[in-house]
Amino acid sequence: MQIKVENLKYTYSPKTPFEKVALDDITFTINDGDTIGIIGSTGSGKSTLCQHFNALIRISKGKIYVGEWELHAKKLDLGALRQAVGMLFQYPEYQLFADTVKDDVAFGPINFGKSKEDADILAKYALELVGINYDEVAEKSPFELSGGQKRRVAIAGIIASRPEVLVLDEPTAGLDPQGKREILDLVTELKKSYVKTVIMISHNMDEIAEYCNRVIVLNDSKLLYDTTPRELFANKELLSQTGLQAPHTVRVKELLKDRGIDLQGTPLTQAELISLLGGVL
Repeated sequence: MQIKVENLKYTYSPKTPFEKVALDDITFTINDGDTIGIIGSTGSGKSTLCQHFNALIRISKGKIYVGEWELHAKKLDLGALRQAVGMLFQYPEYQLFADTVKDDVAFGPINFGKSKEDADILAKYALELVGINYDEVAEKSPFELSGGQKRRVAIAGIIASRPEVLVLDEPTAGLDPQGKREILDLVTELKKSYVKTVIMISHNMDEIAEYCNRVIVLNDSKLLYDTTPRELFANKELLSQTGLQAPHTVRVKELLKDRGIDLQGTPLTQAELISLLGGVL
């Protein structure tokens, strides 16, 4: 499902002393199948942009096309749109609310018109898809689970409605390194077999480098770059304008260069860095 953003502008509290432009003339396209990172400093407009994709924030100026939907139209089937574009907010375990895991995950399908029986089937499938044993947790309170399990249940609650696009706002926030890896590997597996397009907000450049094929850089409400992670992280000048650090692999490469070991290329993962090292040692 393609997403086209054309000349999008959004202002908080317009015509008041608190007026703030959050998005200023933003134009880009997300292609079907992309795993795209949305990055930028705090307050650059990342979350505001992504909340437009399923009309949590309605368009005031500009246009957005999400597949067959024109989000700038006056009449919009919000239910169908939000079923197609699932959004997981930062710390999604705070979205858990039901008495049991089964009811929590089944809430989305029921809300979108599925019968209780069908919703329970979808909930079971979604939980097993994210690596949760349905029989073990179905009747448990979601608040009895570990942090990593809660995050997985929250993701299951989104994908139970079978979205084509998955929007993730800082999906690994608050997790330890192993938990971060597990969640991102899970998203990768979901994209192979279930979700077509992933949009991910992150401040972690290691995650962006390894998991995204494209990156949108916002800065002070404007679109600064629309490029690939390799092109962005290979260019110190481009990166310096974002206020963000390079991923660890690129920083290690620069440290080695300062010590007389000049690696060719821009390693985005540990495996690529090790491969480049193997060629010079």
